[in-house]
Amino acid sequence: MFRHYEYKGFAVSVAVEVRACIARGNQPRESFTAVVQVARVPATAPLTVPLRLAGRTGTPFQTEADALMGGYTAGQMLIDELLRTC
Repeated sequence: MFRHYEYKGFAVSVAVEVRACIARGNQPRESFTAVVQVARVPATAPLTVPLRLAGRTGTPFQTEADALMGGYTAGQMLIDELLRTC
């Protein structure tokens, strides 16, 4: 899954990577990682390298929706920090 969001004149791109693992009872279980990049609108060159993020506790996200929103929130925080230092 891949989404673009706009925030304060910047573009936040969030991709979700699916990770499968074997849980107890040999049942496959999916977890998710967000990959975030920030670019200035309308420029196409990203300002950041792709950042791979897990949830707050350092463990992967449990759902795609959580990974998307976590990635978008991280992108917003990066942009706020960039604007604060300029």
